[in-house]
Amino acid sequence: MPHYSPLTIVALAISPIVTVVFASLYWRKRDSVSQPSIVAAAALNLSSIALLLEQSAFLLLRTFNEIATGKAAGARAVIAGLLRVQEPLAWGFLDCAACLIVLFLVSGALRYSMDEEGPFIHAYVALPALILTSVFLVCLFLMVYLQYGTVDLVMKIVDNHRHHEIVLQYGPVSPGYFAAKISFRLVAIFFLSQLEFVLLIIGGALVLFWRQKQNSRQPFATIITVGALISCGVSALSEFGFIDYLQHVL
Repeated sequence: MPHYSPLTIVALAISPIVTVVFASLYWRKRDSVSQPSIVAAAALNLSSIALLLEQSAFLLLRTFNEIATGKAAGARAVIAGLLRVQEPLAWGFLDCAACLIVLFLVSGALRYSMDEEGPFIHAYVALPALILTSVFLVCLFLMVYLQYGTVDLVMKIVDNHRHHEIVLQYGPVSPGYFAAKISFRLVAIFFLSQLEFVLLIIGGALVLFWRQKQNSRQPFATIITVGALISCGVSALSEFGFIDYLQHVL
């Protein structure tokens, strides 16, 4: 089961809350011009991942600190720490993907009930708001990639069956090199995730409130939303696959 810290609970609650709010707005504002863009919901939903990344970096740093101070020892302590941080991330991505699908279904059902024709995603939004939001979303998934690469590096060091990968990739280097590299990445993820959380909130707010009713950005909005949904699905599958690997190693 995931590590249910207060931050985990808050993060996992963000997507359902955003989904309920947007679904109610779709129900109240039936005309496509006044409806909020799903892009805003995607950005606000994915702010939960930034919180989970922050927690991930903090918990890993604490795990290594406990090992350094003698409070924990061995590869099992490291693997247990990795499981504590990867499980919430996996459920977070699944949470975001499920909530985006729900919004797609609600929007489609309302359009079908009104027998309305037109683009599936209406986005009467300022183009700068969409561009900034897309940049923020790309940065978030780059951070996810950095986090995954960091924990994978830890497993290459801990798992005896993967030591050859370390030798092939880095050659003969001291353990201190890896300690410094991993610590730097975790500290960077910790602080960047806080910044990314704020940026995603700003991006979602811009798309939600900075409207241009005469200019529809359906293709761009569709690419951003579908891209976020696919990225969530792929990330969730990757995280669950990594969790399965950790459980077998443990």
